[in-house]
Amino acid sequence: MGLIRFFRGLLRAPGSHDGMGQGLLTDLLWIKRFRALRRRSVVWSVPDADEKAAWQLHPKVSKFGDFLIAVTDIDARRCWIVERIWHGWPDPPEFAFFALDRGGEVWAAADFHHWPVRWSRPMEPV
Repeated sequence: MGLIRFFRGLLRAPGSHDGMGQGLLTDLLWIKRFRALRRRSVVWSVPDADEKAAWQLHPKVSKFGDFLIAVTDIDARRCWIVERIWHGWPDPPEFAFFALDRGGEVWAAADFHHWPVRWSRPMEPV
């Protein structure tokens, strides 16, 4: 019985400390997806007021950063990059990435320190 509970915990951990509810296998899947997306050329845009409001109202990802700084669509998934005021050891990395499916569920998520080389940073309008 304990072994079954252990494997269930790998798949889903409802009381996880970060509030996302994922288990180890989901974490690994999200990291794998993020690593694949880092290798793609992606053009990011500056979020508008509606996009910022959508991020702030999202029940899971809004608490993982201070500012929504970039948005784009990749393979029909809405992607957000958030920046943190406090970052670096012992705090988390400066940026967090989220890709949401059409239902608003997290499809991929990862923290990162350095902007991927193949991604263009969003340009503020002049």
